[in-house]
Amino acid sequence: MGELVRLGRADVGRAMEVLAAAFRDDPLLTHACPDREARMKLARVFCQVPLHYAARYGEVYAPSQRLEGVAAWLPSDSYPLTPWKVLRAVPLSLLVSLGRTGGARLRVVGDHLDALHRRLAPPEHLVLLILGVAPSFQGQGHAGRLLRPILARLDREGRPCYVDTMQEKNVSLYEHFGFRVLEESSVPGTDLTAWAMLRTPPAR
Repeated sequence: MGELVRLGRADVGRAMEVLAAAFRDDPLLTHACPDREARMKLARVFCQVPLHYAARYGEVYAPSQRLEGVAAWLPSDSYPLTPWKVLRAVPLSLLVSLGRTGGARLRVVGDHLDALHRRLAPPEHLVLLILGVAPSFQGQGHAGRLLRPILARLDREGRPCYVDTMQEKNVSLYEHFGFRVLEESSVPGTDLTAWAMLRTPPAR
């Protein structure tokens, strides 16, 4: 895709640093690890899982070789993440580290998000698995640079796109690009709120 740089497994390390910095204070990671210093370690582990998975079963892009931001996408037939595919795509040492640094708390939230997806998402679609912009590049339009080419392709293909977020500020961002909220819900046993959102192609 000419407007974006496609990333592969060799790029996971650089991409992870971008996403880890972007997600360090994300409500999900704050819930899993309240200590901010320790949370950066969790963020590095947490962000590698979707990157490895999407590099194998989906698509990962950056706006340019500078990696101002990163977005990972999955076709709906590879989401939610299944244990077998995770084991094939993600290094075992990384999964063990995730379990030690907050995996149990993350799993509860993940189960809730997966249930939302199963109940609300249409049969065939693309999932925006993760999107983040490096703090030094935020506010410069890089999220839009990551979103527009993929959404334009989906419009040509007539396919919808699904995303969930636990940051309220992201809701208006996604709405700007045509997503609508399907459901706002509280994650059981936490103080987190999840927004499930869907973007459908414009009528032809």
